[in-house]
Formats: sequence, C-alpha cells, structure tokens
Amino acid sequence: MVLFLKILGGLLALGIGLYMGSAGLYRPDPEEIDKALSGEGHTKKTKEHVTLLGWLRQNQERASHSRRRGRGGSSRMFDLIAPNPPKKDD
Repeated sequence: MVLFLKILGGLLALGIGLYMGSAGLYRPDPEEIDKALSGEGHTKKTKEHVTLLGWLRQNQERASHSRRRGRGGSSRMFDLIAPNPPKKDD
C-alpha cells in the first residue's frame, strides 16, 4: 500500500510539474502584431564578444583560401593554361 502511494504521489508530482512548466497559450492582440510588423522599431546590433579561442583563430586561414590565392604552387593537381591557337598552313 505504501509503495502504491509513493508511485501515485510521484506521478502526481510529475503531472503538476509538467503542467506548471509548460508554456501557456499566448494570443497577441492585432495591435501588437501590427506594431511588430510595421518596421518602425529600432533593431539592435549584437555585441561582439572576444574569446580566447576566437582570438587564437583570428589569423588562421582555411586551406581552401590559401589554394585560391595561389600559394599552393606545385601541390596543385593540374594547372590551368591557355591552349595554343591552331597554326594556319598559308
């Protein structure tokens, strides 16, 4: 009997916790929707935070960027060269 009451109390506590923790129904007023969609509000720019990892990585480049700039040199698999124009037999 005691075990049954403990299980029942646990389920009741879980149900109350889920009910109280759930989001309520929110229905905005039409005026509030119009105000949000009007575009008259001030947009706030997010603040840029400097972190240790970001500071360490700021000077690193990706390998694709260095290859595009031509630092790869002979490590390229192929070279792009213009073809020779055909010779005329005049």
